[in-house]
Amino acid sequence: VENRSGAGGAIGVDAVAKAAPDGYTLLAGASSAMVMLPIVLSRKLPYDENKDFAPIGVISRSPFVLVASKASGIRSVQDLIARAKAEPGKLTYGSAGPGTNPHLLGELLSQLAGIELSHIPYKGPAAAESDLIGGTIDILFDTPSSALPYVKAGKTVAIAATSDKRVADAPDVPTVAELGYPSLTLYGWTALYAPAGTPAAALEKLREALRQALKTPALREFILNSGNDILDLYGDDLLKMQVGMQDFWRDVVKARGIRLD
Repeated sequence: VENRSGAGGAIGVDAVAKAAPDGYTLLAGASSAMVMLPIVLSRKLPYDENKDFAPIGVISRSPFVLVASKASGIRSVQDLIARAKAEPGKLTYGSAGPGTNPHLLGELLSQLAGIELSHIPYKGPAAAESDLIGGTIDILFDTPSSALPYVKAGKTVAIAATSDKRVADAPDVPTVAELGYPSLTLYGWTALYAPAGTPAAALEKLREALRQALKTPALREFILNSGNDILDLYGDDLLKMQVGMQDFWRDVVKARGIRLD
């Protein structure tokens, strides 16, 4: 396994796009890199995320939990919206960086609720979580595995989940659909891809290997205990989901005027 980080994931994605299509070089691509990054950048990427890869399947997915700092006094989404309408632009929300899932969730919440929140981007989620606990920022969309330990410790307050059903470890936290915002339902996911041109036989072996791996008790337990779940989605069905998400978020990005260099 080679971790090629940087440029919002584009460096690693580009490396696999240019690799030999022999079935031995694969990409573990996050939705932030395969969906969000291409639609927020003003410059063209050196690859086409929909054409330069052969989709194998989804490894795991995770919803997000909207958490508020104790210092903010926000205890519900209703509190959040009322405060934001009373003081436009004053409430702040953090993210792991521009163009990430939490950033665009905050933009979509602003659009749907008719409010304005001030975005504070960080270089990764840890710094955002620290400032949320300290009361420097007011709210944050975060993964359950990262957010809920702080919630359970009484350091932050969970007010909504972007899952289609309530998160098992936070049964008292309503979903965004329950609160009247079904369009905010969102999962971040990681999927396996091969370079385009990989032989069909090799792709089928890889998909079957992933299917079997996701059935093993040890891997299933690891994924589920990390606050993620398993989505049985392979091949063209993965690509259809990816393109559909791009179409949806492209409209949000355009409406909100989001462009990154």
